[in-house]
Amino acid sequence: MLEIKDLKTNFNTYDGVVKALDGVNLKIKDGEIFGLVGETGSGKSVTCYSALRLLPKTGEIVGGSIVLNGEDITNVSEKRLREIRGGEIGIIFQDPLSALNPVMTVNEQIGEILVLHQNEEINDLASEKKIPAYKSEKWKASPGVEFTIMAFCMSFISLFVMLGQWRFSLPFLFVIVSMLFRNYLQGNNSASALDLLVIDALSRVKLPNPEQIASSYPHELSGGMQQRVMIAMALAGKAKMLIADEPTTALDVTIQAQILQLIKDIQKEENMSVLLITHDLGVVAETCERVAVMYKGKIVEEASVDEIFTNPKNEYTKGLLNAIPKGGKERLKVPNLKEVEAS
Repeated sequence: MLEIKDLKTNFNTYDGVVKALDGVNLKIKDGEIFGLVGETGSGKSVTCYSALRLLPKTGEIVGGSIVLNGEDITNVSEKRLREIRGGEIGIIFQDPLSALNPVMTVNEQIGEILVLHQNEEINDLASEKKIPAYKSEKWKASPGVEFTIMAFCMSFISLFVMLGQWRFSLPFLFVIVSMLFRNYLQGNNSASALDLLVIDALSRVKLPNPEQIASSYPHELSGGMQQRVMIAMALAGKAKMLIADEPTTALDVTIQAQILQLIKDIQKEENMSVLLITHDLGVVAETCERVAVMYKGKIVEEASVDEIFTNPKNEYTKGLLNAIPKGGKERLKVPNLKEVEAS
């Protein structure tokens, strides 16, 4: 599915060149969940950003190759990259609130991906149901916007009534009545095919009331809902591989378990390949089949999850395993990093 060969990525800073990746080799097979673990700053996220060419201007790939389904995508055009991002490889970022656009509704953001990668499916659905393809005939707004409009109208109604000029409040009263009864007034107007596909994408990630969430802005959703929206966006383009960059870092333990289970369920249903990036070995043990351990921009060990946990070879891997909190009051032993670098 995805093979990374001797990948080297540098960052140009005022203090000189930083070698973020120094010869990374990875191979993710079809239909497997592959874990990439390591401490903060080891190069995990840079590996996935390099694979999708999402590096900032200061970063550059200086060596190696990235092969996707037999195609070398290391130096492909920007047009081909847009087809790959979302269409062949979906990505879930660490912080969904930062990754989502704050001034666009969920409907608009998922809709962009569908238009780019599923245009034919949108038109087919519109023809089948005889509804508009892209633009809905129904008026709708997010709950926050509707609340603001209602509060604005109520304040003016109160003002004009207090001044004894109640006739001037009638337009504002009309707006409130129209919003309260809009579903009845718009009963015969149909949603667009794009809207239906957005709602279907949100339903797949088990979000309650997907119609309301589709019309919401990111800040109006909880952290767990935002992450589910990110997963829906990653899957909207029918990608066959998912890169999850620490998808549970900003979530509480209960929501973490739900998100991980959701990723496992979707991977099983779609037979997707998943690259799960994390620093939590517990997540790896519960979710992954194979795992690679990173340290200072290099892969120091790669094996099956069972082998890593029962018979680790590298000193750094042993140090990570020893750092897992255990029962008792013994102090954790910090691994000798000089021995790690020498091994």
